[in-house]
Amino acid sequence: MIIDAHYHLDERMETVEKLLDHMNRFGVSRVTLIPPLNTPFKIDWLTIKTTRLFQRNLNGPWQKLGLSIYNSTVTNDGKYKIGVKRYPIYDDPDNEGVARVIRAHPDKFMGWITVNPNTADPVAELGKRTGEPGWIGVKTHPFMYRHPVAMLDDTAAYCADKGWPILMHLGTNQVRGDYRYLPDRHPKLKIIYAHAGIPFFRHLWDYAKGKNNVFVDLSCSLLDTLILAEAVSELGPEKCLYGSDSPYGYPGADGSHDYSRTLNTILQLPVSDADKDKILGGNFREITNT
Repeated sequence: MIIDAHYHLDERMETVEKLLDHMNRFGVSRVTLIPPLNTPFKIDWLTIKTTRLFQRNLNGPWQKLGLSIYNSTVTNDGKYKIGVKRYPIYDDPDNEGVARVIRAHPDKFMGWITVNPNTADPVAELGKRTGEPGWIGVKTHPFMYRHPVAMLDDTAAYCADKGWPILMHLGTNQVRGDYRYLPDRHPKLKIIYAHAGIPFFRHLWDYAKGKNNVFVDLSCSLLDTLILAEAVSELGPEKCLYGSDSPYGYPGADGSHDYSRTLNTILQLPVSDADKDKILGGNFREITNT
């Protein structure tokens, strides 16, 4: 069973019907939805090439340069920046929009409850959604939402008690990028760091090796495929989950994105079929008890 653990629901970029078509064509059984985090944008090949370059800096001897470039992609006034273009970030995530799609297609979709402690009490939002079907965990984004990881302490305690994982996209500094803080304080919490643990990569992998509650997803619309392969090699397939990061992704022939590109990246990894099965869905099902 193939499960996409990281998909941004935004029908301005891709309709649910188009997503269902992708799932049918490429054998994806379930997709886990995240509300839109920013206004729509498309990725071109120049963006992909330049992004890969600074990611290699992040994972190599020029990490400080890579961190500086990465940090510049979120502005202080709440914009996501690609090149010279800026896209407003939505500080109030639309979980209800995800809930509607889950209710319409309960056999196809699950959801991450997305929280922003700067604008609302995360625990109150979790309590509101707990009784609804289809939610499997919590999505947090200290980088885009510009808040300390420590503001999620109560959220982590709630999730640990309920058995829900947290999917987190880290920021760059010790405050917004402290990947040790929640796993160390909440050893029963399962935490998945998005995009192979960007921006810390190898440093985070070294930490995760000694933690049975720390994982990464391999969602890679802009992620260097060499880094993905290295993450699997360093961490082992049992700590890695497939995610498409769609509808942000490689340009497709029809003008949209190429959904198959990230899936094929996993299928081409130099690991056994059994290990690919873990990455493509087995690990997700074990972590989320689904």
